Amino acid sequence: MRAGTLVLYEVSGALLFTSGVVLGNGFMAGLMVGVSLGLVALTVREKDAWPSWFQNFSLLFSGTTFLMGNWWLVAHGKNSSPPLITFGPGFLAMALYSFIKQRITRPKSA
Repeated sequence: MRAGTLVLYEVSGALLFTSGVVLGNGFMAGLMVGVSLGLVALTVREKDAWPSWFQNFSLLFSGTTFLMGNWWLVAHGKNSSPPLITFGPGFLAMALYSFIKQRITRPKSA
């Protein structure tokens, strides 16, 4: 699987999940969350083909998208969503940890 396809799956999945949570209850929101989980499953299934930077990108993009979705809810006078509040900073922390870990364990060039 090529990197472009992986990025497309990740971007689509994160945007659909966030949009579904922001929309709230209803068939369309559930459908969006379900499709996003399917895209995440496709991406995880291809883990062996991931470029070295993809995990950091995936976590960073998901965390940012969740925080932006929560900001949108609050900006429009709605209540914050617990999944967005919890997973947004969590994904950003995991991205930072993964980035630092890759930098520390990277083989040194001679």
